Amino acid sequence: MFRLIISIILLLPCSLLALSYQQPDTRLAQLVANSSQLHWQLSANNNWLIQTENADRPDLAELRYATAELAGLRINLEQLSVGLGNGYKKISLQHNITAQHLEINALAKQRLYAPKLSPDENWLSVVMAEPRGLFIKFINLKNGKQRQDKQRLNAIFGIQYQWLADSSAIVMLAEHQADTKLIATALPSVYESNTDKEPQRTYQMLLSSPNDNIQFSQLIQSRLVQVSTNLRSKTLLQLPLYRFALSPDNQYVLVDQILQPYSYLVQADNFSRSQDIYSISGNKIVNLQQQGVHESRKTRPGLKHIAWRADQPATLYWVAAHTNKAFKEALWQWPAPFKAEHEKLHDLAWRFSKVQWSSNRLAVLYEADSNTKQERAWFFPDGLAEPGRIWYQRHTKDQSGLPGRLLTTTNQYHRQVLKQTARGEMYLLSDDNELQPQELNIVSLTTDSKTLLWRAASDAQDSFIDLIDDGNIFYSQQKLQQPAELYQQLASNVVKRVSVAHPAPSYQHVTRQQVNYQRADGVKLNGWLYLPAGYNSAMGPLPVLMWAYPREYDSVAIAEQQTANSHRFMELSASGAQAYVALGYAVFAQVSMPIIADEDTAPNDTFLPQLIANAEAAINTLVKMGVAERGNIAIGGHSYGAFMVANLLAHTDLFAAGIARSGAYNRSLTPFGFQSEKRNFWQQPQIYTDMSPFFHADKINAPLLMIHGQADANSGTHPEQSLRMFNALKGLGKVSRLVMLPLEGHHYQARESALRLLWEQQQWLAQYLKATPAMQQNSTE
Repeated sequence: MFRLIISIILLLPCSLLALSYQQPDTRLAQLVANSSQLHWQLSANNNWLIQTENADRPDLAELRYATAELAGLRINLEQLSVGLGNGYKKISLQHNITAQHLEINALAKQRLYAPKLSPDENWLSVVMAEPRGLFIKFINLKNGKQRQDKQRLNAIFGIQYQWLADSSAIVMLAEHQADTKLIATALPSVYESNTDKEPQRTYQMLLSSPNDNIQFSQLIQSRLVQVSTNLRSKTLLQLPLYRFALSPDNQYVLVDQILQPYSYLVQADNFSRSQDIYSISGNKIVNLQQQGVHESRKTRPGLKHIAWRADQPATLYWVAAHTNKAFKEALWQWPAPFKAEHEKLHDLAWRFSKVQWSSNRLAVLYEADSNTKQERAWFFPDGLAEPGRIWYQRHTKDQSGLPGRLLTTTNQYHRQVLKQTARGEMYLLSDDNELQPQELNIVSLTTDSKTLLWRAASDAQDSFIDLIDDGNIFYSQQKLQQPAELYQQLASNVVKRVSVAHPAPSYQHVTRQQVNYQRADGVKLNGWLYLPAGYNSAMGPLPVLMWAYPREYDSVAIAEQQTANSHRFMELSASGAQAYVALGYAVFAQVSMPIIADEDTAPNDTFLPQLIANAEAAINTLVKMGVAERGNIAIGGHSYGAFMVANLLAHTDLFAAGIARSGAYNRSLTPFGFQSEKRNFWQQPQIYTDMSPFFHADKINAPLLMIHGQADANSGTHPEQSLRMFNALKGLGKVSRLVMLPLEGHHYQARESALRLLWEQQQWLAQYLKATPAMQQNSTE
């Protein structure tokens, strides 16, 4: 802890003011204070409308818990959990027939997670997160009475619990109650390498000592516990559990264990594993497979995608490599009581992605080819053993080629299966984007005919939620200055169910427009331009903050697609660049930064020329519009966007300043690939060197603000990346500032961190961008 404090003092300006958590302009601070969002869903039987409200950002003190960084996980030892997110502060339920209303509110230092209705919809279960642990609470929806179980969940691998089909109890992953005190040892750590090539990403927080092994073994020990609604408890299994899944008929449990030996080179997902079937009473039925440690980026050998068929009482299915080279994989199944031979269901020419089952023999199979980046889906009207019919095929980034998603419903086992009409037709919901308005259609598999049930409005962004029947549909609607509200369509009548006020009044009159333009080689680009209320270009230019993120594409056509809905509510968050429009800046956000391959090269072979061409085109467009003036534009980005910022400052003089958050700057520290780059450093050392702004820090002339979470566990963006970049800039006499946020990861959670982030960026822009007359007229009060 002492070393941590000293590092902060050395890195930041030597004043008490710089070491405290600063408060940004009140117009920015309101985005932190008003950060809640509402979400809606219907219960499986359509009886209940469920509304969840996001919890506020935690105070920094809430992140100060004892942790263990093991096997790629930052484990909260006080809660026995990993990366839960903010959760909810309120869950509301309203009965669609009786109008009965219930609310579950988080108390001080509590958060709500994983709400689930019992299959009979008489009970609501919710996970109550408290500083000392996670606990299941049952709420009786008939009388509102609540009961909380005293057993702490083990959520190291996520919150895991399921309702029994008869609604009498849940089965959950609970902590192991034996003594878990760490026994210290003084054994050496041993790493070995043989002639096998085993390249890996740059992982963090891996096991590094025998003590780590012991502690990890203790922490992952769990109990599979059945807890009834009257809080009677029964332990079914006690194992080092990674995950579990009840069979639809609740007679069996699929168990996935993590076994020793572990590894110092990979994360827990790739440790030795065993998949087994147990009876619900805790008796082992059969072992499906055991897998050793996997320390390669190649596909892990063995069975994959092991799961229960949703349409059968107790039938497992999985995917295995095919023995015939004409195929990639085969799909198999094995019904209870697991004594007969396994049955092959289908041969796949590509890799399996997923399968959707129905209440009859219909199945939809999805597969993908990583080499060509193609994916396709097949209809099998009479089961996977029969010939299928291609539904669609597309490039994985081609949004125009995706027809949408098929709706699902619950079956007699309370599992999700494809929703069908009495005649066997299916419900197809198109994607919500700029290419086409969202639609819900009934589609026929035999004739390809469509019957329209619902279409989004042309002057808003409507998003389908669910339907009770073909004439009773729930959807949300949002507009530029109106956050999402809930509507219900009843035949020809539309009723607003929930109204939502604008969360940030200072932004109510800000304008937004999509700007389309071209870079020098003709590639079409676009971005979203945010302007202060009342501004027009006749008033003169504004200082501009540009925010972007580079993306790789295999073709110009796919790179040019526009998918964002122009009617969506203006994004307002502490982490978004749009916040600064309230202070009178123009903000050019989501700016296209495509890096496009051609027939003879990979995208990164021309990364820098394309990146520079993208930036030049954006600046030229803003200047031509009269919104910006050259030399008064800042560039910002997060993660790979931060990498972009440093590269643009190192190789151009286009920008007056830069803001780089949670970035990586030295690609020799990620030698086995980064982003979509699969070639390693030794295969393409020049590309790794050319693309690393660290090696070109001497060319950076514009001031660079870097921000990084001290606990960033993201692959490739170790905090050391920002520390080394700052040291290089300082040693070279370059203007720079590095802010290391304590207790924060790749993205910043705490309220204080969000406020400090806004303040740092506000000060940086004010210092290095010139205020213009138009800005002084148009800062939103």
